[in-house]
Amino acid sequence: MSKIKGQNFRLLVAGAAVPEETNVSITIQGNTDDSSTKDSAGFYSQETVVSTSWQAQVDTYDAEPASIQALVTTFNAAQPVTVGWDQTAGAQNRVAQNAAFSRSGSALLTDITFTFNDRATVSVSSQYQGTGALS
Repeated sequence: MSKIKGQNFRLLVAGAAVPEETNVSITIQGNTDDSSTKDSAGFYSQETVVSTSWQAQVDTYDAEPASIQALVTTFNAAQPVTVGWDQTAGAQNRVAQNAAFSRSGSALLTDITFTFNDRATVSVSSQYQGTGALS
């Protein structure tokens, strides 16, 4: 199996690759609790996973007025959207390939940061918090 390049790993929101992506970060976390008892031997605590969570963060240069409006509308709706990731190819490297590592789930748009620096390309950073299991 060959390694995947970052340009071929895309975040998909509502089934479509985020246009003009520059960076994607995925965090999958298991939250643990100490389950050590008096019967536990050794110096180390015994941890048990008590909950799991995931989130996705994407940076893009897609700052068209319609795109900004769509993000704010999604944020204000406070309703989950389908968010996932996959290997991509094809036109503008936006065609999902259904790779073995691809995953998706419902997530809330929890954070949007618009950066408007003088004489620089506007950038947008969005963060999605998973609301259930990944499939």
